[in-house]
Amino acid sequence: MRHAIPLLILMLLSFPAAAKVYKWVDENGKTHFGDTIPPQYANQGNVELNKKGMVIKQTDAALTPEQRKAKEEELAKKAEEIRKKEEQKRRDSALLNTYTTEKEIDLVRDRNLQQGTLQVQGIELRIKQVQPRLSEAHKKADAFKARNKPVPVYLQQEIQDTEKEMRHLQEMVKQRQQEMEDVRARFEDDKMRFHELHQAGSNPKK
Repeated sequence: MRHAIPLLILMLLSFPAAAKVYKWVDENGKTHFGDTIPPQYANQGNVELNKKGMVIKQTDAALTPEQRKAKEEELAKKAEEIRKKEEQKRRDSALLNTYTTEKEIDLVRDRNLQQGTLQVQGIELRIKQVQPRLSEAHKKADAFKARNKPVPVYLQQEIQDTEKEMRHLQEMVKQRQQEMEDVRARFEDDKMRFHELHQAGSNPKK
């Protein structure tokens, strides 16, 4: 090892002053020096040296498709983590700037739920108004069938349209109820996060 450095310097001095000197390692782990890199080692990484043996440039080995994919996935994962942290930071700031107590969060939640409740009540009222029309249309159709007469086309269409309207209203009720559940969950998360920030010594007052 003591003779390695002088030997390296002698090898470097043997190259022309303007020549670039490269160092690379072959498949057997043996180190080579030269003013050009053999094509078979071009993608395995190399080091460019100056005449004093100091590294002036290092080129990493080319990545395999599997390594490239893994690196891209790692970079994407890190980028997503950064995005989530920034998003959480933004939401925390908005939470602290919007509320001063947990009770305020409950009040805003209740106002939102009250609007949803009124919407559901309004839709249910429309259902109660549609139901008698549908029942009456079915009675008329049953009367025709009891007399072994075909149900008129207009009555069939009325039943079809009214049933479609009923299904639409029922779906609206389900949708509004789900939205209300989402509101409850969102405000509960906000309340828990607000409490965590408060416990950590943030600005809001209890």
